[in-house]
Amino acid sequence: MKEILEQVMQQLENAYNNPEAVDLDQAISQLQSAKEQYGDKGTMLEDAIIALTQAKHSMAQMETAEDAGPSEAFGQAHNALEQAMKSFQ
Repeated sequence: MKEILEQVMQQLENAYNNPEAVDLDQAISQLQSAKEQYGDKGTMLEDAIIALTQAKHSMAQMETAEDAGPSEAFGQAHNALEQAMKSFQ
């Protein structure tokens, strides 16, 4: 599970640095599959899925936004993934 979370974290960081080249749909799908497999930590994974979805939706605003919204969405997703990783150690 930790490996999946690390992959998703890498995808999130790549999407933040290069939003045109990365689609977070695959990362979201990976987490949804993991949630089904690791039901006991499902709430933590659901929080990460929600945060990733919000980051995905904010990607369109990254180039044009003059506010901190997109950065905050990515920060929240990053924090949710870190918390999920800690819970699987």
